[in-house]
Amino acid sequence: MFTKEHKLRSVLFALSIALIVLGFLFLINAMEAARIFPAFYDISNVLAKYIVVILTMASGIMLFSNLAAQVENDKLRNGLTIFITAFSTILTVPLVYVFFAIFPLQVNGKMGPVGKVMALDRILLGFKDWFSDGALLYVVLSFMLVLSIVFITVPLVSGILTVKGKTIKVGKNDKGKFGISIATLPVLAKREAEEK
Repeated sequence: MFTKEHKLRSVLFALSIALIVLGFLFLINAMEAARIFPAFYDISNVLAKYIVVILTMASGIMLFSNLAAQVENDKLRNGLTIFITAFSTILTVPLVYVFFAIFPLQVNGKMGPVGKVMALDRILLGFKDWFSDGALLYVVLSFMLVLSIVFITVPLVSGILTVKGKTIKVGKNDKGKFGISIATLPVLAKREAEEK
């Protein structure tokens, strides 16, 4: 029997999948592989397009990941977590590549065949349109490189911890001090409390 909580979770799972699909459609437009959303397709700055893609996909992936961690069934929870973690990692690898490869392109104009497929030159032009071609550009690109590494590392670590029945907890620990710690997944902590 489905409780209100299960129904809400099902609706949120559907929303997360819809966001991921929408993100893919935006990605197809950003890559100019198809003209699905004409107004979005016609945006001249490719960087603006990819920001929309990243925000949409990240929202769907984070929502799915958080919901997966709340599933009571261990096998289903682990299966969903492994799926979304692998999916997120595969999607984020190109993002990390872009921000490693964009520096040689900015310095000496070298892009390579992968860079051409990724439209690296157009992404760099998008950054230059917004931040000009000075020191600020390097600051922004360095920040984006660090951010892309965070984007690939945090979901990977979080997924591994979830499969092990743990989670990253931000807040007060057992000693009352604020910080980041590793704690038992709330769904497992609830089960353990009920069994006592």
